[in-house]
Parts: sequence; C-alpha cells; structure tokens
Amino acid sequence: MRRFIPIALLLGLFVAVTTLPARDSEQKFKTAEVKHLTKVDDVDLSQDYLNYAYDHLREDLEKTKLFGAVVGDGATVADADAADSVIVECKIIDYSKGHITVSTGHIDVTISRRSDHTVLQHLTMKVGWPAHAVDDFKGKFTGAQAAHEIKNALK
Repeated sequence: MRRFIPIALLLGLFVAVTTLPARDSEQKFKTAEVKHLTKVDDVDLSQDYLNYAYDHLREDLEKTKLFGAVVGDGATVADADAADSVIVECKIIDYSKGHITVSTGHIDVTISRRSDHTVLQHLTMKVGWPAHAVDDFKGKFTGAQAAHEIKNALK
C-alpha cells in the first residue's frame, strides 16, 4: 500500500499537467488575411522575392498560433468571423543593395480589423540579408522576421 501512494500521486500530477492548456497556444483572432507584399516604385526587388516573402510570411504566421486560420489575398471570410479577423499588409518602402556586406530594407506592416478596417498595429521594421543572397533566402528571412514582429506586436 505504501508503494502505491507515491505512484498514484505522480500519475495524478502527470495527468493534471498534461491537461493544462499551453500558454503560447492561445488563438487571438479567427483568421488573418495576408495581402500580397507590395513595394514603392523605386525599390529594386524582383517579383520572385515578393512571392517568396509572401509565401513564407503566411507559413510563419500559421506557426505563431495567434490565428485560427491564415488565408491568402482575396480569400473570403464569413461575416460572423469578420470582427475577429485581421488583414495584414506589408509594403517595402526602401531597399539598399550592399556591395560586399549586407543589403537592407524597411517594411511597413499594417494590421487592421477586417470588419471595419480599424488599424490595430502599424510597424516599420528593418530587414537585412547578405549582399549576394538569392531571392528564396531573402524571402524566407523576410517572412520569418515579419511574422516574429507581428506576433510580438499582437501579444
């Protein structure tokens, strides 16, 4: 009998801990519509880079678990979910190509409520890559950096 009590306590503690919800897994919005990245006219970045950054941003926003679903540009959202949904827009406002070291850019990120287009957050973030990085790498890094900044801003 004495051996059974510690085992039962440990088993009960294990069950209690595993049933607790994780702190980081709280969904804050039902959906997030990610608009395709845009750039100002004098920014010299390729359309491939914008496509890669868009794809990686969507993937990385899904990993944050702040949103029930992350949908693409122009996707429909039910009217009942519109109040709990956001639109994420990113615009590259400048880019300077490095010759030997690092290329840098600045991105304006606007997060607005889908139902009434109220701006919830407006961020300006800086990104940088090795000077001779390919578009896929730059897009992957940009998506990850933007998702990280958005997650921190919406916590």
